[in-house]
Amino acid sequence: MKKDGNPGGGRISVQRMKSGLEGLGTSMLDLFLPQRCAGCGNAWMLGHEDFWCMDCIEKLPWISSPLCPRCGRPYPDSPSSPDHLCGDCLLSASPIDAARSSASYTGVVRDRIRQLKFGCRLEWAPALADLMARTAEREGLTSVQMLIPVPLHAKRLKERGFNQSGILSRVLGKRLGIPCRHDVLERRNRTQPQTRLSREERLTNVKGAFHVSTPPAVTGQRILLIDDVFTTGTTLGECARMLKAEGAEEVRALTVARTLLDWRESTE
Repeated sequence: MKKDGNPGGGRISVQRMKSGLEGLGTSMLDLFLPQRCAGCGNAWMLGHEDFWCMDCIEKLPWISSPLCPRCGRPYPDSPSSPDHLCGDCLLSASPIDAARSSASYTGVVRDRIRQLKFGCRLEWAPALADLMARTAEREGLTSVQMLIPVPLHAKRLKERGFNQSGILSRVLGKRLGIPCRHDVLERRNRTQPQTRLSREERLTNVKGAFHVSTPPAVTGQRILLIDDVFTTGTTLGECARMLKAEGAEEVRALTVARTLLDWRESTE
């Protein structure tokens, strides 16, 4: 019997067969256990990485230019203007190099975030992370070296059972092929919920609340902070300040959504 000239031919064939079977298994699961669109809940999604039907994707309240290149605040009332710094960024230098949000905090995006965060509907995390991945790729945020989620205080984490930002970060990191570090940034102080405070109170509330537990891990690194909602940016800004104090080269931020109205009205 003629032997295969490739010494590893048999092993490679087995590997290819296993890969093919795994692909077939995924296809069969998509066929018999398809998931519904995260938006309308009506359309069936056949691809295992598809979460939104085309109609819902087009109707989502995407945030795009014109916007502030630093904090990402959009200018919906000036659609023909170029990107330019907002008043807040002109008056004060933020420790965040650039912040972006996928959509405005309204409609189905707001509903899915609230269901994930307060209703323990973890099945919405991949669909929300999908929106973040699209934004990261469009806005050039994929050149970072690590993702770091905004942490919860240990007591609040125990009460809720999970950190929604940590889950989003883990799913997004897998999607983009970027390491996700949950052990770098910790929350030392159990602060009051930010939604109950004024803008000035928010700044005081988070001052010194975060701590970099492993400084060598961030020195010279390009970091992307991950959170669910951008309201005033005070929490993300404090996280970025601490990371830069420990030598981070660049700190950007990405959230699923951003409040566009007055912060108190939008959170209520």
